[in-house]
Amino acid sequence: MAAVAAVAAVLALAGCTAGGSSPTPSATPSPIPTAVLAGIIVEVRQGRSTWAQRVVQVRVVNAGPADLSVAAVRLTTPDVEGVAATDRGRVLRAGVDRDFSVALGEPVCDDGGDDVGDEAPQVEVDLTDDRGRRSTVVAEPADPQGHLPRIHGEDCAEVAVASGATLTLADTITTADLGGTLAAEVQLEVVPVAGGPRVEVTQVDRTVLLAPPGGAVSWPVALDTADGGGAVALPAVAGRCDLHAVADDKRGTFFGVHTRVDGVEQPVFYLASSEALRSALFTFIRTACGVPADG
Repeated sequence: MAAVAAVAAVLALAGCTAGGSSPTPSATPSPIPTAVLAGIIVEVRQGRSTWAQRVVQVRVVNAGPADLSVAAVRLTTPDVEGVAATDRGRVLRAGVDRDFSVALGEPVCDDGGDDVGDEAPQVEVDLTDDRGRRSTVVAEPADPQGHLPRIHGEDCAEVAVASGATLTLADTITTADLGGTLAAEVQLEVVPVAGGPRVEVTQVDRTVLLAPPGGAVSWPVALDTADGGGAVALPAVAGRCDLHAVADDKRGTFFGVHTRVDGVEQPVFYLASSEALRSALFTFIRTACGVPADG
């Protein structure tokens, strides 16, 4: 930032004439003091409500001594195409943090479906202060929960699997009594893609709201495109019945899928329920939990 300040000083002096007349104001805004910018910290976060949309939040923390305003935020990472950006401005007071949602571009994967780029992610934050000074902070963001590597793994596993198989959850469910407990059967179908790699589906994880009977954490699955694919029923009971959790659910109808592509184990990725299936599952949960239809 010292270099920026030096350039600003040169521009200001250039407005003076040899005759000693009043200086012409510079068209270039002065930079924000380095001591103020030193308090800016950036992190990557992701809320459960934006997981499916591949939207992340860039958290900008103002640990410095002065109030600032954020004019724009840009995130670049070698694992997605383009720049994830927002120009939604917000005031960033001293001691406060704000989250800025940015939508990630298309994933960048190699032929194996999981190639993490060597370059570090980078965030640019355009800032102004109440005196009209402007600066851009450029920094590698912290990622304390490892969201970017996880998203890349999910993205590229899904791309690799889709090259060899189409995975579908049926829109409808059937229900049955299993030893006095109401259970729903969710149908998962695997259809081979002609000319694609071999895809094996080996396991499906339980969700917050739905679980295999007996307390297991996953359903074992043996679907293989080498055998022509096929379908399997996943018997599920209500994983929880507290209505607040059900009403606020964000991920309870996304199923984590474990796969191999041409024998290579893939990261878990999530298969979303259609709106029809989601509605059917919520109706089932209310019935299984004894909630009246108008409750």
